[in-house]
Amino acid sequence: MKTTDFKIGIAALAALFILASCNGESQSSKTENDHSQHQTVAERDNPQAPKTKNEALDALYPHYLALQEALVAGDISKAKEAGLLVEEAGKHVDGAKDLQEAASQVLSAENINSQRDAFSSLSNALIELIKTHGVATGEFYVAHCPMAFNDKGANWLSPTKSIKNPYFGDKMLNCGSVEETLRKL
Repeated sequence: MKTTDFKIGIAALAALFILASCNGESQSSKTENDHSQHQTVAERDNPQAPKTKNEALDALYPHYLALQEALVAGDISKAKEAGLLVEEAGKHVDGAKDLQEAASQVLSAENINSQRDAFSSLSNALIELIKTHGVATGEFYVAHCPMAFNDKGANWLSPTKSIKNPYFGDKMLNCGSVEETLRKL
């Protein structure tokens, strides 16, 4: 019951955020899937953000980056907000069931460590989706932290070669390295 009420609350906050980001334009001029107003720090810093060959996947990616940023900052609430947006955007991406389930786990997580665990699964699913759909422009960097989850290691997507570890946040912000670059073939 608590989780359902929380999801409804997060959904309401997300809806308010989306309405506020429309800059006063009428809703009839915006489509339901228009995410052009949503920018993460990484997108503002890198206007040449990479693109896949799938528009729905491109719409999801900024929400993934917002989730990553929230985990780097250790912000449970912002991670849940971004997780909800990832889950919703994932509904429009073919083959994104694993990604949606992991995003749902971010929402239901009681603590930051559980969110980070779910983020690992979400990241793996997103990496596979990008490989499946292909890269249209730019580069996606697959970063790896060998120490995450008791030295089992974990991957995530980074918009730059700079490491900002979502699994340890400020405790080990720069732990990790770029292991793979996904680019147009």
